[in-house]
Amino acid sequence: MKLIYTFIKIIILLFFLLLAVINTDAVTFSYLPGQKVDLPLIVVLFGAFVVGIVFGMFALFGRLLSLRGENSRLRAEVKKSARLTGKELTAPPAQNAPESAKQP
Repeated sequence: MKLIYTFIKIIILLFFLLLAVINTDAVTFSYLPGQKVDLPLIVVLFGAFVVGIVFGMFALFGRLLSLRGENSRLRAEVKKSARLTGKELTAPPAQNAPESAKQP
């Protein structure tokens, strides 16, 4: 299965590489009022992609910090509870599958 996913990824990469090679026409990019530069289309598209990634990471950064804080708080709470009861922390036993799901 891993080989199939790798093959699909290579095909997609080659497709985008082909698009990049084909789209080398120059387009005018205006970055400030009155300031223009001619760049290949693939450079403009790649730049927009990178800017989108950066903004997406900044948008998720606050949520990541709050989840890490909550995780730390819950871990400390579990350790405190375990100390009060004097039990070792262990993983719960695996639950058995229902009888209807078992196959002969």
